[in-house]
Amino acid sequence: MTRKILIAVDGSKHCERALEWYASNMRNSEDQLIFAYVVEPPPVTMGAGFASAVSADLYANSVNEAIQAGKRLASQTKEKCETLGLQNHTRFLERMTSGAGPAIVEIANEEDVSLIVMGNRGMGTLRRTFLGSVSDYVLHHAHRPTIIVPPAKPAGAS
Repeated sequence: MTRKILIAVDGSKHCERALEWYASNMRNSEDQLIFAYVVEPPPVTMGAGFASAVSADLYANSVNEAIQAGKRLASQTKEKCETLGLQNHTRFLERMTSGAGPAIVEIANEEDVSLIVMGNRGMGTLRRTFLGSVSDYVLHHAHRPTIIVPPAKPAGAS
């Protein structure tokens, strides 16, 4: 039976750690891996109530840069999969929207994934309470199995 596994990626070591965890602990050649990259849209500046032509050009350039970054990340992710020996069918999805957490949950629902795998930065409870956390949001809103791969404990920590 084919499982659809959604792995959130953003180019960080935390997301790479989540992919490595999947490869080490859940690897199944029948799985379909869906990589999700969510980027915030660039801010729009308004002058006298109207967006200027310069602002429109800056916005278009920022969007193009985000698209190019997504293409580079897709290529790097494919290379990492090859390095890890993952021969799975893979897809790479990009979203430009505010709020990575809600976007990941939306993708998980649209794709009807069996499991979400993502890394986290290891923020403490107080910091996460005030700043929020993408992994925390997904864990509480996805309503489907979710694995959050934490950072390694520092040497000597118990």
